[in-house]
Amino acid sequence: MELKFHFFPAAFTDETLHSVLSRYARLCGGHSRKAAFAGNRAAASFTQNVAFPCRLRDLVESLPQGSDLSVSKIITCHTVLPYYAPFLTDDQTQHARTSMAGDGKWLMLKLGVNASRLESASRLRFCPACLDEDIARVGAAYWHRVHQLPGVLVCPHHGDSLCMLDPSWYSRNSSQLHLPDDAEVQAHSHLVSAGLEAFPTLHQIALRSMQILALNLEPLSPAVVRAGFVQRAAELGLTRGTSQRLDLRRLAEHLDCVFSVLPAALEYSVLGESPADLPATWVTKLLRRPRHTHHPLKYILLATALGIDLAGLARSDEPSSPPFKRPPPIDIGYSQATLPAALPGELKGLSAEVFKLALAGSEARQIASALGVSQVYVYRTIRAVKGGSQAWREARFLTERFRRRAAFKVEYPGRQAHQCKDYMWLYRCDRTWLAACIVRHAGVHTNRADNTGTFTVLDEKLAEQIRYCAQSLRARSGKPVLISRTRIGRELHVLSRLEKQLSKLPLCARALEQNCESAEEFHDRRLRWANTKLLAEQRSVTRSALYRTACIRPK
Repeated sequence: MELKFHFFPAAFTDETLHSVLSRYARLCGGHSRKAAFAGNRAAASFTQNVAFPCRLRDLVESLPQGSDLSVSKIITCHTVLPYYAPFLTDDQTQHARTSMAGDGKWLMLKLGVNASRLESASRLRFCPACLDEDIARVGAAYWHRVHQLPGVLVCPHHGDSLCMLDPSWYSRNSSQLHLPDDAEVQAHSHLVSAGLEAFPTLHQIALRSMQILALNLEPLSPAVVRAGFVQRAAELGLTRGTSQRLDLRRLAEHLDCVFSVLPAALEYSVLGESPADLPATWVTKLLRRPRHTHHPLKYILLATALGIDLAGLARSDEPSSPPFKRPPPIDIGYSQATLPAALPGELKGLSAEVFKLALAGSEARQIASALGVSQVYVYRTIRAVKGGSQAWREARFLTERFRRRAAFKVEYPGRQAHQCKDYMWLYRCDRTWLAACIVRHAGVHTNRADNTGTFTVLDEKLAEQIRYCAQSLRARSGKPVLISRTRIGRELHVLSRLEKQLSKLPLCARALEQNCESAEEFHDRRLRWANTKLLAEQRSVTRSALYRTACIRPK
């Protein structure tokens, strides 16, 4: 590493890594990343104010001797990964830790953060009361991890509304290392608006989020979490009889009493979307099947509505309802025409056991583990028999087909066919059986709610928001920005919907076509703005000056 820190400030309790590095930059005499970390090529990765900073190993190697910060301590105590970890798989958690220590490749994709609309709706926040207390207690203001958690709009310590940083200003200054008491931060922040009736619920959500973050829990069993939710729903009378089938109407009424007081902005604008007289889709997903990798805020919000302690579920040994088990592979018998005729004479002892397991459809790794041999020995034994490779291939296919058929039959009653995990494999390799199965069991989907009316209402509302957003972008002061579908989607936090569901929203598609501008129109608007700016600054208006001020390349 080219850079070696000669000193480094001690990290405070619940302080983000970005905050520690920002205090270091301030002690160096400024808040510029280039000035404070000159010579460190990895600084752009670990200094950003993001949920999952990376290249942490490079940072730790640059710290001075005597520093108590290690990669593990930084991840556990100064990032928000412990908040997400209980709702990830063991493999995802381990990959996240390895990626954050390294180059962070595929990190956001494998954690599902890129696909989450909640993350794009979250903002940078701080508590004014905590800011004053921190200055009096430790002599410096800093960013708290708990204030950056999605859905936390009030301080869990004081119960006061948090201040939110203006996202448009921060996006233009994201490379700077700011602290919450900086004059620029104070000038571009405002209190989160929420009704008084929402504060008790928001405070409960903040306390539960802080509890999950502080306990540093291991990944929770999805079956245990779902069983706890369903059992509590049954206690509240939100299921039918003893079958624990959800009563969606009563469930929707119960959740509406809790969710109706929450603000219809930021993260809650995403979670509040639901069909008429029915719970939100994400609620039924969590309650109907054990789920991995759903956003923690969804679990916390549902636990708040049902009155469940998520930390208590982590101490449960076994789920109250038995988890789903896939059927074991069947032992497939082959006719003499399929089996090699020389099998009894040529194969004896261990070789015969290998081939027997191969004809049962086992994989090479399973055979090697069961018999205590290497996978190379398994492959050589099977290939040594005439027709052995073909027989093994057919046996594995039949075993895989049986397993996927059984899994599809269990999964299909609860969701549409194309949403089942094994649908694509069956469509490619077993299409005749798949079509017959769908026809035979299609009656279970006839009573599903029709969401056509929901999309009609959403289309009208969203089209009006698109037109208003385009007008506000055109009227915004400063350098003009390109008015595109992506820009409008990000401003309204509906980019994922515009990318995936635009075919169901004809009014939105028409509004985007009318209000989005082409590259030529955008360049013309930029050049006119540059001309006005040069005249106001009494500078000569030349062709090069126009294009340089407008930040566009001449044709």
